[in-house]
Amino acid sequence: MQWRDRTQAPEVCLAAAIGWLCLTDEAAPDDLRATVDHLATDERAHVMEALPWMAFAGGSGETGLQRCVRRMLHPEHPEHPEPDDDPWALLL
Repeated sequence: MQWRDRTQAPEVCLAAAIGWLCLTDEAAPDDLRATVDHLATDERAHVMEALPWMAFAGGSGETGLQRCVRRMLHPEHPEHPEPDDDPWALLL
């Protein structure tokens, strides 16, 4: 598995780990969780916002990468919607 291959660039390992998470319903192995938690830095998350699909995945004050990681690996951490995320807020 490429996310385990330390000869790969960090971005390749992270992309492979996210891909694995998207393609399976299996529980994430501990080393995959550790890889993602280590490689999903704020800097990398902000760089990845240039990808349209990753920017679309973001919201509630999180980048797309941060939101994907939280929802896939840390679902116990609740989402905190910001007022700007509520299209009906202006109508109240």
